[in-house]
Amino acid sequence: MEAGPRTTILSWRRMLICLAGGLVAAALATVAGTPEIAVLLGWAVAAGGLLLWVWRISWPRDHDGTKRLAEEEGRTRVTDTAVLGAAVASLAAVVEGILRAGAQDAVGVATVVLGVLVVILSWALVNTVFALKYARLYYSGGDGGIDFGQREPPAYSDFAYVAFTVGMSFAVPDTQLADTSIRKVALGHALLSYLFGTVVIAVAVNLVTNLGQSS
Repeated sequence: MEAGPRTTILSWRRMLICLAGGLVAAALATVAGTPEIAVLLGWAVAAGGLLLWVWRISWPRDHDGTKRLAEEEGRTRVTDTAVLGAAVASLAAVVEGILRAGAQDAVGVATVVLGVLVVILSWALVNTVFALKYARLYYSGGDGGIDFGQREPPAYSDFAYVAFTVGMSFAVPDTQLADTSIRKVALGHALLSYLFGTVVIAVAVNLVTNLGQSS
């Protein structure tokens, strides 16, 4: 049987299309006279669009569909590094934007709201990248490497459960990691999630301090 066209969930084409949408949003914000929020708005549009696109493809997949897509994507993905790098870089934009924002004017309020939204979207994007990575590692290995405690093979929703639980608790959920390569990925995932949590706390403290000084 002849193989069908290769499907890559987190492809360069999808990334570039979403990035183009973000650039358009940033340009519109600049033209509208609010360049202060251009970067945050652009990244929010790009990250939100990519998240919707990726999960629209992956979430409905059953076990067989997940296995096929994970095997097609391969073990090493440059796009993973690109997305993770952009997500981490967005944190710097959030901190810089909020530190410069005036809490009392409309642009300042918009900056704070967009900053919170960007952190949430970037955090979700990081966990999404790791969910796809766990699926690729599971189906490219001989014995899977993750014990889900179920008979049927895992689908993308199962890998999302693992990834988002690690992202929220910095710990592995009730699944067991039985492969060294997956443990290494989970360690990096937990450390990166801890970075996001630290930034969220720092931003929250800064906002409370600024509000206290302005009252």
